[in-house]
Amino acid sequence: MTFIVLPVAFLAAAFTLLSGFGLGTILIPVFLLFYEAKVAIFLVAIVHLLNNLLKLGLFGKHVNIEILKRFGILAVIGAFLGAFGQAYIANAILRKLVGVALILLGSKEWIPERLQFRFPKSIDPIGGFFSGLIGGLIGNQGAVRSVFLLNYPISKETFIATGVVMACLIDLVRIPVYWISYSDIFFSSWPHLTLIVAVTFLGTFFGKALLKRFSIVHFRKFVAGMIVLMGLYFCL
Repeated sequence: MTFIVLPVAFLAAAFTLLSGFGLGTILIPVFLLFYEAKVAIFLVAIVHLLNNLLKLGLFGKHVNIEILKRFGILAVIGAFLGAFGQAYIANAILRKLVGVALILLGSKEWIPERLQFRFPKSIDPIGGFFSGLIGGLIGNQGAVRSVFLLNYPISKETFIATGVVMACLIDLVRIPVYWISYSDIFFSSWPHLTLIVAVTFLGTFFGKALLKRFSIVHFRKFVAGMIVLMGLYFCL
């Protein structure tokens, strides 16, 4: 298992640092080769949380507390509801709806600025709620969050740091819910998970080195492009 997952985990961690999301989305299909879907979501969530804690250590001083307040509380509530609702909702339908929305929303960064639209900041809490809800349900929380964070004229580091804190909050809520059902699988899988986490750490440091080469304009377009690709992935 680890020989298949390790190179994917390294590259996923590097690109995730640049885009603000994607580690779970890339790793879950690989884990699905070895585990059933809900177990894969649970194990990847652990890798996701530990990797985000590393990024928090690297970028924590850049967190924007005001943006975090607008997103964070309802994101936690959404994650709790999504994790419990996982057993009752048809994920395939949800993925397609989210995918179409991401394609439309991610495309706006690539059109002329005078034609772009921005969400009013008054609905930021709704974006936080849906980010948490989708994270709890299917393990892919970051793209929705990044769509809303692109509304703010913030630095690359602040974009990453603020998103990381929200991701950690969502993971800390959903993992204990998953743990109730799948803790035994964690204890049998922890040697593999430890190695995978270590490789994602290396990928994160590699991504941090790449970040310095991006201007803020190119960074925003890169994130938007990844959002569109995420939307296509969900739809297909």
